[in-house]
Formats: sequence, C-alpha cells, structure tokens
Amino acid sequence: MSQPVLQISPKGRLGNQMIQYMVALKLASMVPGLRISNISLPMWGIRHDWIDSPGPAFRAESPHHIDLPELAKRLNAGSLACVDWCGFGQRMENFLPWRDYTGVFRSPFGRRMGYGGDYLVCPVRAEDILEPNPHYPLTPVEFYRDVVQRTGLKPVFIGQTEPNLYMARIREAFPEAEVRPPQTDVLVDFETIRQSRHVAFGVSTYSWLAAFLSETAESLHMTVHGLFHPFQTRECFLLPIRDQRFHFYLYPINSGVPLADHAAYHARLAPYGRLMTHEVLDQMLRTAPRYPRSIEACLAVFDQDWYLSHNADVRDIADTRWGPAFGRHHYRHNGFEEFRDPLLFDAAWYAREYPMAGFEVSQGDYASLVDHYAQVGAARGYLPNPGHRA
Repeated sequence: MSQPVLQISPKGRLGNQMIQYMVALKLASMVPGLRISNISLPMWGIRHDWIDSPGPAFRAESPHHIDLPELAKRLNAGSLACVDWCGFGQRMENFLPWRDYTGVFRSPFGRRMGYGGDYLVCPVRAEDILEPNPHYPLTPVEFYRDVVQRTGLKPVFIGQTEPNLYMARIREAFPEAEVRPPQTDVLVDFETIRQSRHVAFGVSTYSWLAAFLSETAESLHMTVHGLFHPFQTRECFLLPIRDQRFHFYLYPINSGVPLADHAAYHARLAPYGRLMTHEVLDQMLRTAPRYPRSIEACLAVFDQDWYLSHNADVRDIADTRWGPAFGRHHYRHNGFEEFRDPLLFDAAWYAREYPMAGFEVSQGDYASLVDHYAQVGAARGYLPNPGHRA
C-alpha cells in the first residue's frame, strides 16, 4: 500500500506558509510515513514537490479548524489515503510544542541578530493595514508606551517603518528610540525578533511566529485584539496560554480605521487596554459569555422589514406562503440560533463609536457586539448603525 499524502495549497506570505508547514508536521507526527506535498520555503531550505493523490482523498477547507486526530485515525487505518488541505490552520491545537520546530527553521544568520536584555524590540506592522482592515488593526502607540513604562526597556522599532502618520506618532512618542529602516531580506526582521530577549508586538502572524519560535525570549508582550482575539476572529486562536514567555494585553474589540483617524481612536481605546494574567484570560475565554444570549432581547430590537429584505430564503417563504409576519416567526425559531442579525447592525462602526461596548464584549460579558446592543446598548441609547434614528 502506498504511503498517505497531505497536499497543501499554500496561503499568504512567509508567516502564513510557515504555519501551514507546522500544521503539516503535526499531522506527520501522528501518521507514520505521511508524505507532505506542494510547499516550498526556500529561505529555510524546505521543499516538497507535488504528489498525486494515491487513493481516497478528503478535502479540508475550513480556514483554521482541521481535525488532525480524526484525519490521522483515518489515514492510519487506510480508509483515507490523501488529505487535500487548503486552510491556514492558525490554532494552537494544530501545532507541536514550539521547541519541536527549532531544528526545522534554522537561521541563516547564526546567533547574531537579536537585541540584548536592555532593549524592547517592537516590530511594526503597517504597509497594507494603514487603511482600515477588520482583522489587522494598527497597534496602538499607547500599547508600546505601556510596555516601555512597565519594563523600563529601551524600544527599538523594526519592520515596516517607512514614513507615514503612524510612524510619525511613534517617533514623537519615543524620540530616543532606535528606528531601523525596512529590510530587503524578509528573514532579517524575523530573526531579529526571534533572537531578541524582549519583544512587544501587535497583530501580525509574522511577528507572532518569530516570537513563538524564539529560543532566547524572556518576555513577549502581545496585544489581544483583531486577529488575535478569539471573540473577534472566532476561527483563529493564537494565544499561547500557559507559555510564561507571553504577556497578554487585552484590548476592546476593534477594527482598523482610516489612517487620519487612528490617533484619536487609539486615544479612546487606550484606557481600556490592560495586562491579563494567563489564569484570568483562560478562565474568561472558557466561561464567556457572562450574560448568555437572549432571544427576547433580540426580538425587542427586531426589524422585520430589514430581516426579510436581507434574508432571501426567509423572504421567499414569506412571499409565497406565510406573509410578512413569518419573518419574526422565523427569527424566533431559526434565525436566532443561526446567529442572523435581527436588524441592520454595523459591528465595526458600533465598536468604534462605543469603545465601552467593545471592552465589554472583549472581556467576555456578551457573546457579540449585536448581542451587546440588544441586551444593554439600546437601553443606553446606543445606535446600531450610523444611519439609525434614535
């Protein structure tokens, strides 16, 4: 019988593809003889050519969830010969312990890239996220200030440090800091992060991965928002809870804003950012929401006209058989459990307009921003979207 195969559809840039390979190695550790197909990371000396499927194949399409134990069971039993995987796999349960990867990604620079114990390396993710991005908000300058004040370390900014309004704010806030020009070799910044003693970083899988794979890190300060917040990007989970190198700074649910608006918005977010212990963060994630979803609260703000106009399947039934009242009936018996919105709701706008709402959802009080509006926001006079009339 031929050996089983994992076929990979490469996704994204360097950090994303490295994470895909890490997931592949986790599955390979569970399936003796598994052959990895179709991934090339030449900067690490890694190349796996395409291998045709040797038999029954399963296509794994979920962006981040992949049931490795079940796939391993089927591959080992021979009922499955190939897994065709086209996801990112960015969840902690998909990885081996970080030390198992140290021999996989060997630095081409040796051990000479990191900053010593007096410095705080701050990778800047800017470039394509200088304009609004729902999962990759800019890192608040106030976060860096908080970490510098807590640690007394000297900040060094590396990465996407080209001149712009955001970098101007960083330079103004830290006039004595070292700001390294952007590097042409993508591994220079990666290995600088990986080999430094202290790092503070915002939403960036590249920075997260370099920090996670570090053998020298003493403290890794990480924002928990955007892609990194499990209540904001629910498919993803990249919080190495109980890895004591990491220090987690929880921020309100928030998305990117236009560059010209970021300073004012971050100033409104900053008072809510706070350092969380591993134990408290873990308990919060496991027990949320503190106030369970309420169908009656959602029905109290329900907009039947909007619901029918934006749910074609419900509208078709209402038009042909039941009439408009079917909208409310459907939401009560189906739509609520299917997490359909009960009215026109702009989550990104709501979080920007009401940082307290983003704070309360972020700390696990409510299941979502729309649930927050239904249960408490409407009573406070909050609006669900910018065009709504109070």
